[in-house]
Amino acid sequence: MALPRAAGSEEAAFRRLPRSAGAWRYRVVSLVALAAAWEVGGRIWGSNLTVPPFSRVAAALAAQLVTAELWLALGTTLVALAFGFGAAILVGIPLGLVIGWYRPAGRLADVYLRLLLSMPVSPMVPVLVVIFGINRTAQAAVIFLFSIAVLVVNTAAGVRGVSPRLVEMARSFGASDPLIFRRVVLPAAAPAVIAGLRLGTGRAVIGMVVAELILLATGIGRLITRYSDSFQAAPLFAVILVVLAVGVGLIGSWQALERRLLRWQG
Repeated sequence: MALPRAAGSEEAAFRRLPRSAGAWRYRVVSLVALAAAWEVGGRIWGSNLTVPPFSRVAAALAAQLVTAELWLALGTTLVALAFGFGAAILVGIPLGLVIGWYRPAGRLADVYLRLLLSMPVSPMVPVLVVIFGINRTAQAAVIFLFSIAVLVVNTAAGVRGVSPRLVEMARSFGASDPLIFRRVVLPAAAPAVIAGLRLGTGRAVIGMVVAELILLATGIGRLITRYSDSFQAAPLFAVILVVLAVGVGLIGSWQALERRLLRWQG
């Protein structure tokens, strides 16, 4: 009986491989098609001052990747991103757990969460400047405000979505509330928490760019401002591609962590 099961498991594993390889093939083909469409559109409708062809943008990107200026600017920007989003994680996830677990806390915080989700953060930049001044702390505060609400809401939704039957079963076996929270609620809410981290990362990258362009252009924002003011479209698009690559890479890292941590869910 063991042989058929082993063969079946090998067949199932073999069936999973083409799906993964096929996903990568689709991504590569879509990127190549996008680059080709960009190249053709840039040569027909664009120009070096508006939308240059993809080949010129790629050449400008290759030239910038070998210079220290791009990496220093990117490092400066990522420091602010790390502080702002790190603070959002340290505050948002515990707050979401409390709001999701204790219903009165959820009812109390509901109006403030709705306000954070609906409020445009960019008009708050002058207020942050008054509070913190024009410095890295204000940059981190902008990133914090952009991402905190998504983390809190997703974490609270994950806790509230835990099946009551699981909680009742744990209580029937004599488990205390702290043990239920640690062994039942946290594992069940983990997918929603990581989804909030992915969404929050995208929001944090947006906040990073906003803080650089509006508040303190010391990193990537300084390059974007310089190239846009001097009408250097190819280097400008190259820097934008770097920002997009940073966002995609960070979100992909959360997806990899999710696959690793949630293997038990199948």
